[in-house]
Amino acid sequence: MNKKQLLWGLLFAIGLFMAASYTIDNRGFHSGIYGIIGCALILIAYAGMNWEKLQSKDRHTRKILLLLSSILGIIIVDIAEIILG
Repeated sequence: MNKKQLLWGLLFAIGLFMAASYTIDNRGFHSGIYGIIGCALILIAYAGMNWEKLQSKDRHTRKILLLLSSILGIIIVDIAEIILG
């Protein structure tokens, strides 16, 4: 295992830890800035780990990256709704 893979793995683990800061109440899931940063770190780490596959336009990897991006988008919209509402 080289240093680059270890760094991406560590970044992914930190992202998972930070994304676990969700709270659940009667209105659903809520997250703060740590949840957003955690999801962004997961997204960045996944893209970094699979950079060669993304450059070769691997279909499966691109679908997973799109799914992770969608989840991050939903969280950001939810936070913006709370702030603006």
